[in-house]
Amino acid sequence: MFADAQKKPETIADYRREANRLVAQFLREPPKDDEPLFYDKRLLQTANWFLNSHERWSKSTIRRFAAALTQEVQMLASVGEFDDSPSQSEKPLLWRLKHDRPRPVPKIQKSKKGKQVVHQKRAATRKLRKKPRKSIPLKELRSLEAFLRLKADGFSLWIAGYVLIASRLGWRPGEIGSLKRDGNFIRAEAEKCSNDRGLTDSCEINISAYTERSRLFKGEDVLSRLDKWIADTRKWEAYYGGVAELRDNINARLDTACKKLKIKRVCTYTLRHFAIACMKASGFSRSEIAVIVNHATNRTAGEHYGRRRFGRKRAKKMLGFDPARLLLVRNKARIFRRDPAKKKKDAEGKGAEVSNLSSLDVDTSLGIGSMGG
Repeated sequence: MFADAQKKPETIADYRREANRLVAQFLREPPKDDEPLFYDKRLLQTANWFLNSHERWSKSTIRRFAAALTQEVQMLASVGEFDDSPSQSEKPLLWRLKHDRPRPVPKIQKSKKGKQVVHQKRAATRKLRKKPRKSIPLKELRSLEAFLRLKADGFSLWIAGYVLIASRLGWRPGEIGSLKRDGNFIRAEAEKCSNDRGLTDSCEINISAYTERSRLFKGEDVLSRLDKWIADTRKWEAYYGGVAELRDNINARLDTACKKLKIKRVCTYTLRHFAIACMKASGFSRSEIAVIVNHATNRTAGEHYGRRRFGRKRAKKMLGFDPARLLLVRNKARIFRRDPAKKKKDAEGKGAEVSNLSSLDVDTSLGIGSMGG
């Protein structure tokens, strides 16, 4: 039976997150492109993989993972999804998680000098790690999308669709992952709306212009393609064990693709910066951008996100929004004023230029100036 009545809800939630982390790690090694399995199958495969992975984790990490897996396996057994009766070939899984855990990494006693060397190596590794960038040229973005489509596995094709959508909407990764379509509107539950940084509790965009464009060129219906991508999103989210784990796997695939293409590292937030840069290049005002990307103020995108010169100009009608939302945007954008000293210096220089021009005999009919005699 499932005997977690003494555990606090916070402890149960922590163990659930640890188990999902371990499942995601199992699925990444090696990357699997098969059809997603149900949660119980993935969990049991992860538990067996964990028990056979010796000298990989520290003793405390093994103890934490074993407790998390035990909780989840007990939950499956309590609802009849898993039969852990003993067999002749091996001990029950729950017994192994308690009494036959993997061997921890051997603890090696290091000297003081050895510890300093290890610390220096770790510090050097942190410095060498490339940070994700805030801009990407359009040519590299297209090559990245093409590379993912050529991979032809289900997850890579889905990420190619993610790149296409995220580079246009500019929503946060968690919001892109929770897309829902309602007619010509796509909506998502907004992140960061509880800490007064989000405009409303939901993101919303009207994509009727994309629908009309697809009908004009007689291509495949954009709405049906979007519905399929949304359905695949739910599938991959269940496969990897949650939104956070799915985002980690997206970034891992993007990192691998960038290494293959020999371009700087791109992550999910790079696409958000690129989309906002395109909005600036397309002529959207600060408040309009705040409405589209669900910022509470018109200052955030203008000062902390993609620059206009890195974006691509697009038709403004492609991103429709409710004008009533503009009234909710707080006006906190800075008004950049010139330095008074510099302004005075420029005025003095302009006065000197005018005095020099007064010595010129200008022929106004031809517009040519000649020196006076």
